[in-house]
Amino acid sequence: MKIPENMLFEAKNRDSEPLYTLPSRALAIGWLVSESIAVGIWPLIGPAVGFDARGTRWALIGALLAATIGGLGLIALMPWKPRRSGDLPTYWLAATTGRLLLIPGVAFLLYSATQPPDKPYVLGLAVASLALLMVEVPLIAKAMLRQITLEESAAQASEASESSDG
Repeated sequence: MKIPENMLFEAKNRDSEPLYTLPSRALAIGWLVSESIAVGIWPLIGPAVGFDARGTRWALIGALLAATIGGLGLIALMPWKPRRSGDLPTYWLAATTGRLLLIPGVAFLLYSATQPPDKPYVLGLAVASLALLMVEVPLIAKAMLRQITLEESAAQASEASESSDG
């Protein structure tokens, strides 16, 4: 069966779409800080919330696992690479969804193989995952807003100079 020509989509010329990058350095520092906090808090709060040494160790392992996968997801996103403004949110969403699916998948495999204590392990995973998101989302949102504002300012300045010349 042949598709009629009027039903096919023509590729749009996207050259006019601005290219944006994500703040690579800030994301790397944010990941390092969130990982340090998410992993480093367990020796302090583990005993305070009633975890024994084994539970605290598994909370650390869970946090380290989630933070590592989160960092790999940031690398897979390639924040330093310029992308079209319409594509960047899709790439970020895909990378975030991938991380959020991969973390429990890998955690389940490790859990099945080792049978760690449930609560500490899951809390370690959750704290590290949420810590990275809490750092990453504002950084990306601010960077995108800043780049959009600069783009709009440049467009307005260009329009103003064209109208004064004409």
